[in-house]
Formats: sequence, structure tokens, C-alpha cells
Amino acid sequence: MAPADTTMDPDSAVVAAAMADVAAAGRELAAAKQSGALGSLDRIQRDLQSAVDAARELGAGWGQIGAALGIARGNAYQRFRKKAFGWPSR
Repeated sequence: MAPADTTMDPDSAVVAAAMADVAAAGRELAAAKQSGALGSLDRIQRDLQSAVDAARELGAGWGQIGAALGIARGNAYQRFRKKAFGWPSR
């Protein structure tokens, strides 16, 4: 039996690093909310959105992003998708 290949292809490694960034930003946001550091919430939320956007551009799925943040895939999509402007609201 051949040993298992434990190396990651470059794309997987880059996505894994992006997911680590998403998870770290999510933890930072949770800590700020917990501590009541409301002044920094806007910046942290922008950082989290940027991390999610970067992960999506690298090919991460909503399920991966949700798992990194401890939320469901659909919740990640609803919260972080890029919203189209100019569409009529219901």
C-alpha cells in the first residue's frame, strides 16, 4: 500500500491560508463584540468582508467559509455575498 500524499497542491494551500484569514477575522469580530469594543466593529467587519471576498476569489465555497466562521453555508452566503446595486427592492 502506497503512503498517503500529505502535500497540498498550491491552489489548496492558498485557499487554506485564505480560510485561516477568514477564521481569524471572525474570531476578532466575536472578541470585539464580547468585550464591547464597539468603536472598532466597523473596521473589523470590513476586514472580515475583505477576507471573505479574497477567499471567494480564490475559489473557496460558501460551505468552507461558513465552516471557518461556525455558521451555516446559507448564512455565510446571505451575510457576505456581493449585493447587486440597482435592483429593485421588494
